[in-house]
Amino acid sequence: ASLMLRAAFCLNGATAVALRRHFLPTAKPELHQFTSFRPSTACSSGKTTDAEDQEKAKQVRAETSVTTITATAEDLLKVPEVIIDEGTFKYVLMRVTAASGEQKYLVRGTAGAEYHRDVAIPYVRAYLKNGFGIEVLGGGRIMHDDKRGYLQIYGFSYGFPWVDGAGHEISAEVCS
Repeated sequence: ASLMLRAAFCLNGATAVALRRHFLPTAKPELHQFTSFRPSTACSSGKTTDAEDQEKAKQVRAETSVTTITATAEDLLKVPEVIIDEGTFKYVLMRVTAASGEQKYLVRGTAGAEYHRDVAIPYVRAYLKNGFGIEVLGGGRIMHDDKRGYLQIYGFSYGFPWVDGAGHEISAEVCS
């Protein structure tokens, strides 16, 4: 089944894109942007990032910049693009790189993670250990109900603000 993506803006201190995934018998995913959307309580649920969390997230990003990339393109093919839980949770968008220069976007989301760094750290360390280059590009929240075929991507991460050129649109493409 094909997917249709619908987007709306979720305003809560910053603008982000909310995405809904519906299984439809159409040929290609579509992304629609609506200019009006009432913020829901989901936009502000969970712990608020403080200075300590921002510093720890900054350390995670720094940790990723001092690595020797040894993973092969074959190794990269074995890395799943999406690993997310059911429910509503924080997520990060990452980019892994093989020694050949080939890259892949990854979406990782963990229910129960208090901060985005809690999602990122285990994956960052595992990919570094396996010889990949890894970047945390940003994050937000995901509401995922696999039984209904529903996926909403929204919000933002104070700990991992979006790097230039990255955003929910990439995450939606990876998840579709």
